[in-house]
Amino acid sequence: MKMGKMFAAFAAICVVLGTAGMVSAHQTWIEVDAMCIDLGDTVDVRLTEGHNFAGEGAPPFDVSAELVDPAGARTPLTKTGEDDLYWHSDFDAEQVGLYTILGLHVDESWWKIYTGPGSRPGRPDYMYTYFPDEINWSEIDKTNWADDWHVVRHYKPYKYSKAFVSTNCNFYGTDSAFGQPLEIIPLDDVTTVGTGDFEFQVLWNGRPLPNGTIKITGTKDIGTKVSALCDDDGKATLPLNISCNWLITAGAANDSAYWDGEYDDTLPHGENYTGSGGFVGNGHSAALTLVEIREGNTVTMRAEIRPGIRFSVTPAYLDFGELDPGDISEPKTVVIQNIGSKDLKATVEVTDTNGLYTEGLYINSSLWSEFEAAVLKDNYTSPNAELRVPGDFTGSGEMEGAIIFWAEAI
Repeated sequence: MKMGKMFAAFAAICVVLGTAGMVSAHQTWIEVDAMCIDLGDTVDVRLTEGHNFAGEGAPPFDVSAELVDPAGARTPLTKTGEDDLYWHSDFDAEQVGLYTILGLHVDESWWKIYTGPGSRPGRPDYMYTYFPDEINWSEIDKTNWADDWHVVRHYKPYKYSKAFVSTNCNFYGTDSAFGQPLEIIPLDDVTTVGTGDFEFQVLWNGRPLPNGTIKITGTKDIGTKVSALCDDDGKATLPLNISCNWLITAGAANDSAYWDGEYDDTLPHGENYTGSGGFVGNGHSAALTLVEIREGNTVTMRAEIRPGIRFSVTPAYLDFGELDPGDISEPKTVVIQNIGSKDLKATVEVTDTNGLYTEGLYINSSLWSEFEAAVLKDNYTSPNAELRVPGDFTGSGEMEGAIIFWAEAI
């Protein structure tokens, strides 16, 4: 007998007609299954990027990782694969002691531009617009921009990540620097994370930056975050009072705190801008993954009985870019992952307020209403979505809608 339908949290979809898109900075971090491992284990190393300790995809562009073994030897980690969420590598833990995994993600360059209140239709309070590196200033529609618009920064992001594993659950040495240009160093015992105040130090090329330059944040999830500014010694204490996995991140405290570059007053700007110019250079951020460690003489037993219908949909946001009436967007891939105990049939429902998506959203080259896909247990499907803007569509500005994914057992 078929079970009742179940829906996934909706995936927002967005397109901008005649305006520029907006992005927000992704974090990049390392994921491991556990910090305490057995001698001889093969350790799965995964790099992902996203927001609020929720991975959204494999980091694009240049990604690499390095392993520091208990003897101090450094070995590049070879990429073993890539999927919708992760850049993968692994290693065999054949020595007793602490292994440190170091990651580097060099992203594409970005422009952050102050365009003023009301410059983004549908977002009257948002004052900034982002563009990837190569832009033609003369072709940008600045109709709604403030007359003092200006470049806040033009920067290339360098993202450093770190994680620890140990074959004897001894984490002596985690309070050492491992030579990352921007590095987060845990000064307290990492086995106590989640039990109270925890002190960190952030160093730039082995030295602290001036007081207030670096903001450090501990994240459990989107609703649980704690932050502090690092002092002249690069130190800050975070109240990590919940037993869980924590992602610790660090970067420039604000737009005026970037340090690896200079300010350029020759950058494009509006006619009434009188400032000193925008920052041009490199942006640096760091991430440290701390996985909860459970100790004691009691072995806790746990089993999860999977529900018949359980699935996830990624990403949670589709941006089809800037389009004109009659245009067809580049396809965007959506991943439907079956994590329940039964095979599923997936369908979709589309909602919007202007008819753009209900008339123009196509999945696998057919109108969304025709989409139906079987997703086997422990498997996934990856349909492509594209937006075909009707030639007679009269709306303009940022158009939002939602895709609701439904599933039933088969």
